[in-house]
Amino acid sequence: MSRTASLPPRVRVRTPRRSSLAMKVRLFVGVGLIAAAVVLVFLVPQVVFLETEVARLWLPTITPGTFTAAVESPVAFLAAPLWGLGGVILAATRVSGVRVCVSVVLSTVLILVTNQVRLGVLARAAVTAGSAEGYEVALRLGGSVLSIVGFSAAYLVFVIVIADLPLFGRRRMPTG
Repeated sequence: MSRTASLPPRVRVRTPRRSSLAMKVRLFVGVGLIAAAVVLVFLVPQVVFLETEVARLWLPTITPGTFTAAVESPVAFLAAPLWGLGGVILAATRVSGVRVCVSVVLSTVLILVTNQVRLGVLARAAVTAGSAEGYEVALRLGGSVLSIVGFSAAYLVFVIVIADLPLFGRRRMPTG
C-alpha cells in the first residue's frame, strides 16, 4: 500500500451570485453614468449658467459680472470624473450599487456647495474691496484655499463611501 499525502479538503467560499438581469442593470446604469459624465462636460456653458443662477438666489445683491469665477472652475469639470469613475466601478466591480450612487451624489453635492461658497467669497470680496482688487486678492487667496480643501474633501468622501472605510472608530456592519 503506497502512502500518499492526502490533500486538504477544498474549502469553497460561497459568494452571492447576482442574476443576469441584475448584472445587466448594473452595466446599463454604469454606462449611463459614464455617458452622463461626457454629456456634462459638453454642457459646461449651461452648467455655468445654472451655477450663477443658484448663486444669485442666495447672493441677490451681486451683479452678474462678478461671476466670471464660475467659468474658471465649473462644477461640470470637477464632477464629471467622479461620475465617470462611479460608472466604471458600478459596471465592472461588485461594489454595492447603493454605495456607488451615494458616493457620487454626496461628492457632487460637496463640489457644488464648495463652489457656491467660493463664488460667495469672491463676490463679497469684490463688493467690499472694490471690483478689480478685491476679486484678484480673494481669487488668489481665499478662492484657491477653499477650492483645494472642498474639492479634495469631495474626492475623499467618494473614496471613503465607495471603499466603506471605517472612520472615527466605527465598525463595519456585517452584510448578510
